[in-house]
Amino acid sequence: MPHTRPGKLATVRKRDVQKGYRVAIVGATSLRGKELKELLEASSFPVAKLTLYDDSEALGQLTQYQGEPSFVQPIAPDSFQAGEVVFFASSTPDFTRTHWRTAAVANATLVDMTHALLEEPNAVVCIPFLEPLLGKCKSNTRWFLSPHPAVIVLLALLLPLEQRFGLRRAVANVFEPVSERGASGIDELQEQTVGLLSFRELPRAVFDAQVAFNLLTRYGECSHTRLEDVESFVVRELKHCAPTLAARTALRLLQAPVFHGVCVSVWAELGEAEEISGIEGTVASSRVRVLCQDESAPAAIDSAGRDEILVGPVVRDRSCASAFWLWAAADNLRLAARNAVEIAEHFAS
Repeated sequence: MPHTRPGKLATVRKRDVQKGYRVAIVGATSLRGKELKELLEASSFPVAKLTLYDDSEALGQLTQYQGEPSFVQPIAPDSFQAGEVVFFASSTPDFTRTHWRTAAVANATLVDMTHALLEEPNAVVCIPFLEPLLGKCKSNTRWFLSPHPAVIVLLALLLPLEQRFGLRRAVANVFEPVSERGASGIDELQEQTVGLLSFRELPRAVFDAQVAFNLLTRYGECSHTRLEDVESFVVRELKHCAPTLAARTALRLLQAPVFHGVCVSVWAELGEAEEISGIEGTVASSRVRVLCQDESAPAAIDSAGRDEILVGPVVRDRSCASAFWLWAAADNLRLAARNAVEIAEHFAS
């Protein structure tokens, strides 16, 4: 059963690789790590040298960057260097927690995509393209955290509405794709789907529950990750970025039976009854595409390989004239990788 994401960027911009930053990806063979490497290769971010690190199971894997072979290496005490940009992109935060201090001691710039540094007082949650609404990220640190894709989507929708119209309250349901649990999550959904169709026993190593053809509010007791924990750090990241908005927003995280693409349903009550066209114009930006009223609502697959967050059409609530429903879809891996690269572009030195 295919589960690839169409629309991947295939062309690579050629540039002088002798100039630029030394870059390392920790967790290079994870879905996040692969997406990040592909984005770095296709972007204008100057990389003089790229080093790939991962755990023992991935050591020695051969890949390439800019047409040159590259091997996945183990992490040693002297792996990182001052001024180096180190992306932490493992499937779970545990690998980051084991190794991030080694990079910090070396005075490297850290960009965490795994949420492991959320409680570290010197780490800053950062979304560069939303700086005009959030305010500038602190520049006196070298530790940055790229938040969960759902946090980026929610802030991209709600911050403009709050700033222009005033936001009384919001309710958000986040539909989590299995790719947030890594390649093993994708494999388990695929195997469960095949198993159900052929009346075989379902594998449950990752979720300890049936994900295929199902929606979950929690995983089984023996799952690798608790869905409640994921929901908790999504809420905490939202509070780190916009505490006032977070206090007015109720959020629930649901596990959806999809491979890629995060979808978010938002109910937002504003200060006054506004025209739908005003809502659409306020939310739309270079990174948020709001669909017209005669277009179909975006599906997760529509966002594959895109930097944009797809939204719409906006619908007025039937029982409250000042409230609106917004539906958004975004490529979760692409959105996270793009934000991580933009953090590096802003703060690497």
